[in-house]
Amino acid sequence: MSVRDVLLWVRDHKASTAGLVLVVAGCIALVGLSRRVHHLKPRTVAASAAAPASGAEPGDDVGKPTPSEHAGTEQNARSTKMRGEFENATRYLDFIQQAMSRPQEGGKFYALLAWKRCDDLTRHLGAAPEHTGDDRFHDAAVAQVEDIQKRCSGVLEAWPSVDALYKVVMEQRGGRDFLLPASGRGIVVPTARQTADGDIDAALKTGDRWAAAQALRDNVDFLDVGNSTGDDGADRRLRELSAEIVACELVGTCRGGIEAALHCAGTGDCAHDDYRDVVLAEVPDTHRTVFDTMLAGMRQRVGLVPGADVDKP
Repeated sequence: MSVRDVLLWVRDHKASTAGLVLVVAGCIALVGLSRRVHHLKPRTVAASAAAPASGAEPGDDVGKPTPSEHAGTEQNARSTKMRGEFENATRYLDFIQQAMSRPQEGGKFYALLAWKRCDDLTRHLGAAPEHTGDDRFHDAAVAQVEDIQKRCSGVLEAWPSVDALYKVVMEQRGGRDFLLPASGRGIVVPTARQTADGDIDAALKTGDRWAAAQALRDNVDFLDVGNSTGDDGADRRLRELSAEIVACELVGTCRGGIEAALHCAGTGDCAHDDYRDVVLAEVPDTHRTVFDTMLAGMRQRVGLVPGADVDKP
């Protein structure tokens, strides 16, 4: 076939030729795209999950647990190492100084929490001259309180007030601590009804049980859970007692923890090594039904499942 014959055929079959050309071009484009996609590296989930934590405001979707190929980068595990250092620190003064510059691990929050533990201890100092209940628990409780006293040596002398420590903490480099509420709300400055639910939700999203327990204690006055006695003062007290139980359940310290130890060593009442029993003893019989509904509502608020072993976080 001559060139002239080919040209005449193309002229007579222009539509078919154009369609054929488009099909061929489309196939070539698809092949090229598939090669590009094949060579793209998958985006790691860890990077996208960690990004919002530094600048997000309380109530944003911060700290939502996200699977990751890299151990320790999930939001709910970011503070695991810091929490272990807090719980095992032999000297809180040293711990606070090195933790406050590690906000990506929750260091600023745990530095303030260590100060708060030492400050709380000063309100419970003093050993009861005699005790009732289990002698072994009493001896263990006294030893635990004395150990905390040793850990707290020098802390309140270095920072007489939480405001003084907070100022130093916020001047440290490292950015915003993903466990710490805005302005240190609850630990440093008062909480408010309009921010209570947001602060609790933000703490729960971090996956850190100590942050959730602290947020619950700080904002309990503004939670509407359970029934009411009809007395605002009585309701407030019942909510506080409920929060004490749920907070120790969150962090797993109800049985044999610092709360029960302080009560035993300070009052001499060592009949119970479970702090929940100590708290329940303060609930008037006439308010027990209302208290139970508040306690159930508060457990539900923080996601504690009924019937689960709430002593283990």
